[in-house]
Amino acid sequence: MKTWNCNEARQISIVDYLAKLDIKPQSVKGGNYWYLSPLREERTPSFKVNTRLNLWYDHGTGEGGNFIDMAIRLHSCTVEELLNRLSSDDGLPLTISQPLSAGRLADKLSLIQDEPKLLIESVRPLVNAELIQYLAKRGISAAMATTYCQEVSFTVNDNTYEAVGFANRSGGYELRNNWFKGSSSPKDITFLDNGSKSICVLEGFIDFLSLLELGRRDEAYVNFLVLNSVSMVQKSIPLLSKHENVFLLLDRDEAGRAAAQKLEQAGINAIDASPFYSGYKDINEYLLSGQQQRQQPRQSRGLSR
Repeated sequence: MKTWNCNEARQISIVDYLAKLDIKPQSVKGGNYWYLSPLREERTPSFKVNTRLNLWYDHGTGEGGNFIDMAIRLHSCTVEELLNRLSSDDGLPLTISQPLSAGRLADKLSLIQDEPKLLIESVRPLVNAELIQYLAKRGISAAMATTYCQEVSFTVNDNTYEAVGFANRSGGYELRNNWFKGSSSPKDITFLDNGSKSICVLEGFIDFLSLLELGRRDEAYVNFLVLNSVSMVQKSIPLLSKHENVFLLLDRDEAGRAAAQKLEQAGINAIDASPFYSGYKDINEYLLSGQQQRQQPRQSRGLSR
C-alpha cells in the first residue's frame, strides 16, 4: 500500500482522478477540459481543468487550485484525511502528472482564467416570483429575502439567467436559483456591521437568513460575517480579531470543523454556537425540519375530517 504525502498528491492528474470517479468533461479544447462543476450544482460547464498545469478553476465561484485544493472540497475532508483516503484506496490507481514548475500558484491560475464565463448584467430589487418561491422552499420568507437579497441577471456563454443575489464586501455576488449555485467575481466575505463587539460567523447566506427566521439572534444587536465559502476563512481573521465575542455557526461537517480549527490556530477565541442544531448538517436543515413538524399536526387534522 502506497503512503501519499502532499508533494506527491499535488501531482495526481486531476482529469484522470475525475474520470475514475465517473466525472466526465462536457467538452475538451486543447489542454482545457470543461466540466459541470463537481463542487456545486450547475447546468452550464464552467469548471475548467488545464492538463499542462494540472490546475483547476471554477468560473462559477472564482476559486481554483491544485489537486489537493479540489479533492478536499470534493470529499469535504481535511488534507490529512485526504492523504489517508488516497493511501487506503488500493483499488484506485492514480496517474501522476508532470511536476509544476516553480512559481506562485496565483500566477499559474491566472493563465487558465481566460474567457470569464460568468458576467453580471444587472442588479435590482428581488421581485421575481420564481426566485422568491425558491427561497420559500428553503424556509426563507419573502420579507426576509427582499430585505437582504437582490435579483441578479447574469450571462454564461452568452446565455442570460436570473438568480437570487447576496452581495459581498467587494462587489461580487453569491448566486442561487433552482439549478445554479455559484458566485460572481470578486469572491469575498460579507460583513453586516451593526456596531457590536459580538459577531456571528456563518458559512453561507441561506444559513444567515435561516438564523434570522429562527429568531436566534437579533440583527440589531450583533454583527454578522458570512464566509460565502469556508475557503474564505483566512480573509475573515483580521475582522474577527476586532470582536470580543465570536460565535461560530458553521456546518457540522469536516469542512466546518476544519474552518473552526484554522480560526483557533490564528488565535481567534471563538465559541461554538452550533449545538442548538445538533443532529443536522446546518441551520437551514434545522429550520426546515422544524417547519415540517409544525405543518404535520395541521395536515393530520385535515385528514381526520
